[in-house]
Amino acid sequence: MLFELIAERYERRSLLITANQPFSGWSEVFPDPSMTVAAIDRLVHHSTIFELNVESYRRRSASDNKQARRRQLPETEPEAPTTMTT
Repeated sequence: MLFELIAERYERRSLLITANQPFSGWSEVFPDPSMTVAAIDRLVHHSTIFELNVESYRRRSASDNKQARRRQLPETEPEAPTTMTT
């Protein structure tokens, strides 16, 4: 479906795409390697590409939340193993 959209709008209308994968990872998106090459070729032909190498907001937020939860847990020392003597 994405390929059809790209092909339909190629040289006719504007198209804005955001992706969290570099073009080298698009072979996992499209089932056919020739379709992958064709889609990328159409996208970059008249394109301005803005590559933002920033940390994911969602990943950072999840990490911050996880650390906050850890700080809220009461610190308990592990119990020493009990030994029985007869």
